Amino acid sequence: MKRRGSDQDVEGRAPHINSYWCFLRKIRPIMKKFNVKDKVMARWPGSSLWFEGTVVDFNDIEYQVRFTDEGKSEFVVKHRDVKSRADFQARKRSKSRGRSRSRGRTGRQSPGRTNKYYKEPEIVKEKVIQAPTEQLTKQLDSEPLILNTTTQTPDGAPRSRVISTDNMAPRTSTPMRQSPHLSASKDKNDIDGQVNNVKPVTETVVAAPSLGSRVCGLTCRVGSGIKAIIRAFVPAWATIKTVPLIIVMMMMPIILNESCTKKKCTVMEFPSIPRTLQYYYDPLAMGIIGAFLAVQIILYFIPLGRVVKPPNGATVRCNGWIAVVLSLASLPLLMYMDYSVLVVYSKYRQLLTTSLELMVLITLVGYIRGAYIPNDAKNPTGNSGLFLPDLFSGREVAPAIKRLDVKFFSFRVTCIAWMMINVIIIVKDLQGNPGQYSPTLLMACLLQIFYAADWVWFEETYFTTFEYTRTGYGLLLTIGYAATIFTLPIFTRLILNHRTELEWYYLSLIAVVNLIGYTITRAANSQKHAFRSTPSAPALAHLESLPTSAGTRLLVSGWWGRMRHPNYTGDMLVFISWALLCGFKYALPWVMVALDMFFLVGRTFEVEAACRRKYGASWESYTTRVRYRLIPRVF
Repeated sequence: MKRRGSDQDVEGRAPHINSYWCFLRKIRPIMKKFNVKDKVMARWPGSSLWFEGTVVDFNDIEYQVRFTDEGKSEFVVKHRDVKSRADFQARKRSKSRGRSRSRGRTGRQSPGRTNKYYKEPEIVKEKVIQAPTEQLTKQLDSEPLILNTTTQTPDGAPRSRVISTDNMAPRTSTPMRQSPHLSASKDKNDIDGQVNNVKPVTETVVAAPSLGSRVCGLTCRVGSGIKAIIRAFVPAWATIKTVPLIIVMMMMPIILNESCTKKKCTVMEFPSIPRTLQYYYDPLAMGIIGAFLAVQIILYFIPLGRVVKPPNGATVRCNGWIAVVLSLASLPLLMYMDYSVLVVYSKYRQLLTTSLELMVLITLVGYIRGAYIPNDAKNPTGNSGLFLPDLFSGREVAPAIKRLDVKFFSFRVTCIAWMMINVIIIVKDLQGNPGQYSPTLLMACLLQIFYAADWVWFEETYFTTFEYTRTGYGLLLTIGYAATIFTLPIFTRLILNHRTELEWYYLSLIAVVNLIGYTITRAANSQKHAFRSTPSAPALAHLESLPTSAGTRLLVSGWWGRMRHPNYTGDMLVFISWALLCGFKYALPWVMVALDMFFLVGRTFEVEAACRRKYGASWESYTTRVRYRLIPRVF
C-alpha cells in the first residue's frame, strides 16, 4: 500500500508524522464515544448548525440522533458531527482561526500572531443551546431518515434500528463559515453569547390579553362545552341511521312470516304479532338449534374433500355435499325412530326468534374480538369507533377461530337448514293429505332445494364473492343469514297453507324461467371464480380482459362483457319463478320479489363504488366498455 503523492512504502517503515495524524483522523469515527440515551450536540444535516439531541442508535460510522424540536426529528449523522454538550457549555475556542493556507506551511500558526478580527467568546450557558424552531426545521430538512423495525438496547429499552441512508444524495444546503470581516463589523450583542449564530433565548414579557382575545377564548370554551354535551346526549348521525336499519332487519322476518299464516295471507293490514313470551322463547327450540349447530360443526371437520386455505388462516374442507346428504338423511332416520320432525314446523316462530337472538349474540362476540385482531383483518367500514355502526357493519371481514372459518360455516349452515325446512314442508303436506301430493308445492320445494344445493356443491366459489371478500361479519350479514332460512320458505308455505295449484304447462314455463335464471347465475359465478383463481388457464384463453392499476384484470367478454352483474340478473329470474308458482292472487310473494330486487340493485351500487375506489381510471374504462348493470339496453 502506497501513500498518495509519494513512492515511499508505508508498511514496515516509520510513517511520516502528518500521515500518522491523517490515519488517526480516519479511524477516529470508528471509535464509539456515546451510548444510547446520551444527551449530545449534533450538527443538523446539510448545515453548519449544532443542536441538542439524544442518541437513539449507533453503528460503526453513524449515530441516529433525535433532536429536541417540536417534531422530534430524527436523523442519521456521522460520528464527527456528534459532540458532547460539555464542549459547548464551558469550552473556549482556540485563538487560532485555522491553519495558514500559504503553500508549504505545516498548518501551524505562530503563537505570536493574533487575529485582529477575533474576539474571545463568553462562556455559553446551557439554556442557550436550544432546539431548532419549526420554521428552521422546515428550512434545513434535507436528509430524511428511513426507519425500520424496533430492536432492543443492551439495557432492554426498545429503540429503532438504523438503516443506512443514501450518503451520496446531494444536499440542499452546504456548511457555511462566517467571514471574520463581517463578524467584526457587527455589534457585540449580535455575536457574543451565540451558538450557531443564533441569539440566546431571553426572557420576554408577555402582554396581558386584550378584551377581544378574552371574549374569543370564552366563546371557544363555551362552544366546546356545548359540543361535549351534545355528543354525550345526542348520538352521531351514523348511529341515528343505523338504529332504524337494525330494527327493520330484526322485525322484517317476523312481520313477513306473520303476514302469511294458515288463516290469512295479506299485506293490506299489519299482522297481529303475539306479545306472549312463549311465542318467542322455547327451550325445545333452543335445543334443536344447538343440536343442529353441533352436528354441522362435526361434519365441517370431516377429513374429506378438497382443502382450501383462505387468507384468514382457516383450513376449509369443501365437503359440504357430504354434510347435505347426512343432514337430509337424518330426517327419515328420526321419523323411523318415532320422533316427529314436524315439531320444527310447529315451533317455526320460536326457531326464528331464537336464531335472530343467537346471531345478535355471535355478532356481539365478534365485535369484542375485533378489538384484538390485526389491522389487515379489520373491516375498513366497521371500525369507526361508534358502537352500533360497527356492530352493524362488522369489525372483521372474515373471522376465523383456529381452523373454523366462521363466515363460510354460517353460509353453509344457512343453505343446509333452508333445504331441511323445505323437506319438512313436503313431509307435512304428505302427512296432512295421505295418498295425495301437490305438484305445485313439490316443484316449489324442489326448486329451492336445488338452488341451495347448487351453492353447497360449488361452495368453493363462495370465497371469491363480494360477500366473502368485502362484506363485514356484522348484523347486516348474520341477521340476513338467519332471516334467509325462515323467509324464503314463505313461497312454499303459502302454497301449503292455501293450496294454490297450477296446470302442468304453467309449471313447465316456470321451470324454463327458473332454468334460465339458474344458468346465468351459475355460469357467471363459475366464470368469475375461474378467472380469479387461475386467470392463465387454457379454458379462459378466449376471454378478453382489461388490465387495472391494482395489478388485476377485469373481464369484458363472456357473461361479464354483456352486463356488469349477470349473477344478480339470474338471481332475479329465479325469484320471479318462485313467485310465479304462488300465482297472482296473493301480493306477498311479489312484495318479497320487490324487496329482493331492491337489495340486489343496492348491492350493485355498493360493489361499483368499491371497484371505483380500487381501480380508479381502469374502472371508468370498464364501465365505458360494459355499459349496463343488470339488463342489457335497459339498466
